[in-house]
Amino acid sequence: MTRVIVAGAVAWTNLDAIRRELAKLPAGATVIHGDSPGADALAGRVAAELGLDVEPMAKNKADYAKYKRGARKGLNERMLASGVVRVLVFHPAVDKSRGSGHLVGLAKAAGVEVSVFVE
Repeated sequence: MTRVIVAGAVAWTNLDAIRRELAKLPAGATVIHGDSPGADALAGRVAAELGLDVEPMAKNKADYAKYKRGARKGLNERMLASGVVRVLVFHPAVDKSRGSGHLVGLAKAAGVEVSVFVE
């Protein structure tokens, strides 16, 4: 089963870019997202429209206990550990993003394919 994380900017509004990339996923794929506004929410909506499985994950108490205000790090670690084969990031400045940037670094270090979309 193909499991893909979709993440990105909370200000992301380019629905077409997300639809274009998710439409390339095989039938039965699962889209995992961090349950935030913007790219995450749009990806969940588009994935459901395309008939893909959707698995939203949110920061939890353990993430806050371990990382305090940086709880997104724990969420990123859990999403990545769920057995994903690819990470799609929709962010115009991922190198300046704490959340998406952290996820990209973790994924690359784990040998997971990463694609970043800036438009």
